[in-house]
This record gives sequence, structure tokens and C-alpha cells, in this order.
Amino acid sequence: MAAAIAATALWFAWTAGWWRCFQKMGCRGWEAAVPVYRIWLLFHELYGNGWRAFWLLLPFYNVYLFLRLGVDLALAFNRSARFGLGLALLPFLFFPVLGFGGSTYLDGSLFAAEC
Repeated sequence: MAAAIAATALWFAWTAGWWRCFQKMGCRGWEAAVPVYRIWLLFHELYGNGWRAFWLLLPFYNVYLFLRLGVDLALAFNRSARFGLGLALLPFLFFPVLGFGGSTYLDGSLFAAEC
């Protein structure tokens, strides 16, 4: 029972962190609650093209792309690459820190030319 309560609390913190991150990026907060749409919107904000999210469907390449997405998101919020790996590997802990912390969103389209 305690594990279920802890898991629910982590899920709510994770969702609230996504919500605040999207608000910092200039999007509406509710867009963070729609799972597939939030990934498309995140690709659109960071790389300028949401259709690149379909690359996540490729086996093995999706692991690299998922890690890079976390690092690029952290860099867009002026955080370190290590923080980005934390976003990719432990999102339920790092997204609330990113969303409710003092980080401000820089223009994520800086990464659009790299991909």
C-alpha cells in the first residue's frame, strides 16, 4: 500500500514538473498531460520540427535520441548535460526540479540546425 502511494506521489510530481516546464517554454500546461502530443511538442520546441519524434520508433536509435533529447532539453534550460541524462533516466525526479526550480527557458531552436 505504501509503495502505491509513493508511486502515485511520484507520478503527480512528474506530471506537475512537465506542466511547469511546458509553461516555461511558452506552451499551455495542459499539453504536458497528453502523452504522445507532449513528445511531439517537445521535439517541435527543441528542434523546430515535431515530425522528428517519429525517429523514436526506430529500434536502438531511439535510445540515443531519447538521451539526446534529455540533454538538449537541459541545455535549453541552461542546465548541464549531466542534468539532461538525469532527465532521460530519472524523469520523475528531475522534471519537478526543472519545472519548479529557478531555471529559465532559452530558445530551444538553437538545436534545430544540428539535427
